[in-house]
Amino acid sequence: MNQSKIRNFFRRRRNPNKIRESKLDTALMILNIVLLIVGAILVLFPLLNYFSLAFNDGNFNMDVVIFPVRWSFWSFQYIFSGEGALAFWRSFGNSLFITLVVTIFSNLFEAMAAYPLSKKDFPFRGNILMYFIITMLFSAGIMPIYLLMHQFKLLNNIWSVILISISNVTHLLYFKTFFEGIPTDIEEAAKLDGAGELQLFFRIVIPMSLPIIGSCCFFTIVGTWNGYGSALLFIPESQTGEANMPLAYYIYYFIGKTEIGDKNNAILAANRKNIEAAMMLLSTIPILCMYPYVVRYIKGGLQLGSVKG
Repeated sequence: MNQSKIRNFFRRRRNPNKIRESKLDTALMILNIVLLIVGAILVLFPLLNYFSLAFNDGNFNMDVVIFPVRWSFWSFQYIFSGEGALAFWRSFGNSLFITLVVTIFSNLFEAMAAYPLSKKDFPFRGNILMYFIITMLFSAGIMPIYLLMHQFKLLNNIWSVILISISNVTHLLYFKTFFEGIPTDIEEAAKLDGAGELQLFFRIVIPMSLPIIGSCCFFTIVGTWNGYGSALLFIPESQTGEANMPLAYYIYYFIGKTEIGDKNNAILAANRKNIEAAMMLLSTIPILCMYPYVVRYIKGGLQLGSVKG
């Protein structure tokens, strides 16, 4: 087969309806790929460094870049069965409880508030929506919230973190926009069949809203699990406060607390950075395990909840 026949063969294989990309489009595509690769390296390098430190002998930390220099599991032994086991796993349990409660009640309240606001005939709809938006843009500050928690005797209590984290107006707007796209014919048919407002909401609207619910729940979980700002405000950095610390706050506390006790324990002093890296590594596992199950909702949920139609 000569060269002309080969060219004719591939010419026939081409799609005649395919739009040919210009040189500028090709250059932009190459630039996007390069930027994505650079961004992936910038994200993965710190994770690999922490992974290496977590499994490395603390006496050889200076030589660690990406891979462990001398493998050691002492840091994980300290966390699972050593002196730091009780405090770490207690804070881990606190984070699980806080994240579970905030995720359930936050998204439930937001969805229930957004559903009537999605109806154009709802009385005072614009005024109520403006009230929510104002609370999202402006805040009274830290002191009124602190004094409120002090009055309710919730300082040094994980319920202060839960109460301050439940409200999220951004997710309420996502829910509202999504509910506006639900066909009214479905709701009218359910009402003709005798469904009440609560039955309509929980049996019709909620099952149809799984994409936006999954997306908002995922972002609530990530934000609550990794957040420690509220705990930093309401829970003191002390031995009495350790029992109520969420995991992110406990890691912050462990990194920043004085190392007086390390002077009497040479192994602990040498492996402190390795213990911190191991704690951070373990704290990412729940989010990484959950992500594959909700990624399908994240792909479509935000798009459906932000674009009407």
